[in-house]
Amino acid sequence: MKKLLTVLLVLCVVMTAVFAQAASEQAKFPSKDLTLIVPWGAGGSSDLVGRRVTDEMAKIWGVNISVVNTPGATGTVGMNDCLLKPHDGYTLIANATPHTHYAMGTADWSPKDWDFMAAYYVPCVIAVRKDSPYKTFNDLYEALKNNPANTIKNSVAGIGSSGYNAVMVLSATDAVMGKGLNTPYAGGADAIKALLAGEVDFTSQLSNEMIDLLRSGDLVALCALTADDLKLDGVAQTIPSIKNFIPELAKSLPIGDAFGLMFPSDVPEATKAELEKAFVQACKTDSVVSFANEKGMVLMGATIAESNKLKDDAASAIGFTLYDLGVAKRSPADLGYARP
Repeated sequence: MKKLLTVLLVLCVVMTAVFAQAASEQAKFPSKDLTLIVPWGAGGSSDLVGRRVTDEMAKIWGVNISVVNTPGATGTVGMNDCLLKPHDGYTLIANATPHTHYAMGTADWSPKDWDFMAAYYVPCVIAVRKDSPYKTFNDLYEALKNNPANTIKNSVAGIGSSGYNAVMVLSATDAVMGKGLNTPYAGGADAIKALLAGEVDFTSQLSNEMIDLLRSGDLVALCALTADDLKLDGVAQTIPSIKNFIPELAKSLPIGDAFGLMFPSDVPEATKAELEKAFVQACKTDSVVSFANEKGMVLMGATIAESNKLKDDAASAIGFTLYDLGVAKRSPADLGYARP
């Protein structure tokens, strides 16, 4: 009997060790390679930011993070692809705050269905080609004002993108700013290419998507959608704030977006902690820090809690603006958001 008890005790010890090891291995994250889905074309803000940050996170973890570009439907195709994968933290999204998809009716999921980690804040800039007839913002404004046919075209990265939301928010105060014909493209890089090719007359896209062309002089910034004048590294001229031309717009500024990484909000908490830890560490590396000046962005490296507040504030402010303009199909109030 004593021998049997000894055997049982040994078995219990062995099984406890096995279960403990299995639990430890299960808790370890990451234990395999990850996938980063970029729901836009290559070369845009989401793509550039996502690749830069996850390159550093991969080094921290010692794993590979493969990048897959799946543009379509204002980022919804790639976002849906991520939701269909296991919610285990091994599939990430590179994107800006997902604040208007539900309101615009492009997706049934809510901004609250995603956790966000903001790497950079990027302001929107209104720019034209160097050979444009519009030499100042006032030139463009007067052309829009006296253009009842709405034939002056603005390139944006899809309906609901940062550049589209920018002019819509501005038009809530000044209707002239909504008179440009918003022409959607697959991403920010494509929107800028369309401007260079002469397909459109101006763009309201993000500063980092046009920074090199502003430095070269191929594009000229007419104004920045910032509270103060904007000085970008390598750009000779300070870019005036739009409030210098339309003071009433000051209350809507700044307008731009935060870019970083996302994952479904029901990812296990222990995994979220590891994602956040590596993300914040990556945002302190020389590569990620220098990328801010290189691309005309403001470094954030925010935590999940800080980033989710940005996301939810944007969902409320921009969502209600678009809904009140009759552009959005659904009210943010449906999701429990209060008016700002």
